[in-house]
Amino acid sequence: MPLKIRVKPESKIFVGGAVLKNVSSRPIDLLILSDSPVLREDYMMNIDRRDESDASNVYFLLQILYLFKGKGQPIDHLVVQTIQSFAALYPQFADDVEQIIAHLNNGESFKALRLGHKLLADKEQTTPPAFVGAAEQQPQTEA
Repeated sequence: MPLKIRVKPESKIFVGGAVLKNVSSRPIDLLILSDSPVLREDYMMNIDRRDESDASNVYFLLQILYLFKGKGQPIDHLVVQTIQSFAALYPQFADDVEQIIAHLNNGESFKALRLGHKLLADKEQTTPPAFVGAAEQQPQTEA
């Protein structure tokens, strides 16, 4: 089934292995005729942002699964194990993780990605201790 998507001016989208940018000053409509993964810019995460928090690490893995489809591939099991470890560290997200895994098991990787995006909104609760307050730490000098 074709997917019609509107791209805002100067926005980027990922479609089937390519990043497209609307260089116009007006929104454009695109019709995606193939069954390709499509991500809007606000759902795209670069690898350099992956380690910002444990939630961003989980999200990055979900993004990889969605973009490079393949239910039942060896990486799927590794991702599920990683997400389960995340739930053990952050029990407040156990319900979300359970839903994410259910979506992955049903081959609904975009639905899993959307739930992962919700985890990113709460990433302050999942920032590794080494990063908390790191910007505020100043070397102490004696006067």
